[in-house]
Amino acid sequence: MIPLRIAVAALFLMVAVTVQTSLLPHIAVAGVTCDLVMIVVVGLALARGPEWGAITGFAGGLMLDVVPPADHTAGRWALALAVSGYVAGLIRRETSAGPVGPVGVAGTVVLGAALSLLLYCATGSLLHDPAVDWNEFGVRLGIAAGYDVVGAIVVIPIVLWVMRRVLPARERRRVMP
Repeated sequence: MIPLRIAVAALFLMVAVTVQTSLLPHIAVAGVTCDLVMIVVVGLALARGPEWGAITGFAGGLMLDVVPPADHTAGRWALALAVSGYVAGLIRRETSAGPVGPVGVAGTVVLGAALSLLLYCATGSLLHDPAVDWNEFGVRLGIAAGYDVVGAIVVIPIVLWVMRRVLPARERRRVMP
């Protein structure tokens, strides 16, 4: 059943990268779009834990780093999304006594957006990327967080529902009453 989980996560990431790089730039506000890959990574991390969050974050970020129109040093999104996914998975682990409610999911998405954007910009500054503008960081973060919370309303319930369905039968009996 593990290969099925990996295949489902890979499918989610491929669809998210495709939509994020092809459709979402057409609805950008101040050059900022919804970070669909980060939302999927947070959803997978909330469903499976920090290890899955870090691995899927790295994979999704690496896809963003190499898929055109990538105009930055490869690895920056991979690092940023791996850290965001890991932190989101830690939030799942800490709240394993009870479900993460809608407010907790929204807070996790905002935290993931802040972490990923901060790490992406920080690595860009270290690598002297001329596209990094710290004067507009707060505005970009606000727009990104708003977009991401709206996107999470649709994406995260789908990711959580699908990932629950690919549990092995013995785990499903142990988790569900």
